[in-house]
Amino acid sequence: MVISGKFVRSVRPAHAGLAAAAALAFLAGPLRAQSVVGSAWSYDHDMRLTYEVDDNVAERIDDPIRAQVARIAYRGDLRWGSSGEQRLSLSYQGGFKRHFGFTEFDVTPQFVNEGTLGYQRRVSEGVALGGTLGIKNRAWTDGFFLINEDGFTRFSGSLSGLLNLTPLSEGEVARLELGARYTDTDFENLDASFGNHLIGAYASVAKDYGTDLTARVDYSFDRIRYPGRGKLEPGDSPQAIRGPTRDRQEDHVHELGTVVTWLGPVSIQGEYSFRLTDSNSFGFSYVSHNIGMQVLRRLPWGMLVQFYGQLELRDFSEPVANTQAGTLDTGETENNVLLLRLVKDVTPDYSVEVRYGRYRNEAITLNEFYTKNIYAVGMDYRP
Repeated sequence: MVISGKFVRSVRPAHAGLAAAAALAFLAGPLRAQSVVGSAWSYDHDMRLTYEVDDNVAERIDDPIRAQVARIAYRGDLRWGSSGEQRLSLSYQGGFKRHFGFTEFDVTPQFVNEGTLGYQRRVSEGVALGGTLGIKNRAWTDGFFLINEDGFTRFSGSLSGLLNLTPLSEGEVARLELGARYTDTDFENLDASFGNHLIGAYASVAKDYGTDLTARVDYSFDRIRYPGRGKLEPGDSPQAIRGPTRDRQEDHVHELGTVVTWLGPVSIQGEYSFRLTDSNSFGFSYVSHNIGMQVLRRLPWGMLVQFYGQLELRDFSEPVANTQAGTLDTGETENNVLLLRLVKDVTPDYSVEVRYGRYRNEAITLNEFYTKNIYAVGMDYRP
């Protein structure tokens, strides 16, 4: 969740559901404000219930473990002061996951909770300052865990400034956003391999061409340090990554991208980014091209259809290290995605949805990928 004006920094619809809701709000328009007549405040909020089935939780092909997930999500947005000069935003998502389909033994359930609090204040007519604080926790109900779904706790924070730029012509509004961010992720059992600290900064310039077309250019730099990983040199065994006396692995990630959005009878958003990961550990440096497209169209009978696709193309600059230092599934991994979503308004306050997503994500082993499908139904309440 990012509170930079009326725009969402990323509208990739993660299967967790909150990003998909943000995409819908971004393309379909804001929810109605709840306010008292004559008062200087307003409050938007909505609640979402979803039920999901994941057909390959443990990255297996021959004997996949499936999971069913019940989620509840809440988003609130409070504005007050003259023309809403201050803004306080809250998002929360809680889920309970039960596993089934595994023949060797029973898999215990897990809880996932995530929350973000954001504040923004307009300090002058064209300048706003803000920040966010977030926490996400995944915990198994006992000591058992699947290796790619280890329990973890992640703290995050950001500071940002938003500046409205002087338009060169009427109807062409432009904005500059600058920010810094930090995350600290600790895993319960596999922290030595995957625990990391990230500190970074980003800049974004967006421009409106009338009311229907918006273009944005983003640049970000992140430094990711892995306190439990030793730095690999050419010729080292992959097991040397556990060496306690070695220098620690540190990755520098540069990303430059652009997003173009057109709002109309068929709303379309296309995005492209180039990412350079420069690691001091041999076998971990690569470049990737990320291409995404989202299409949204309103249908008769109060229905809406959304299609989203994301493709990542990677190229390692060195032989890939054959080690379990890829990606643990924390609920946001989207290397390659195809997603279809259908929403139906039942009343002005309620809507229901069905969703299908196919994912090809990086596995726990570096640069190896696995495929899974997620099926979901849900209900959205907008009081």
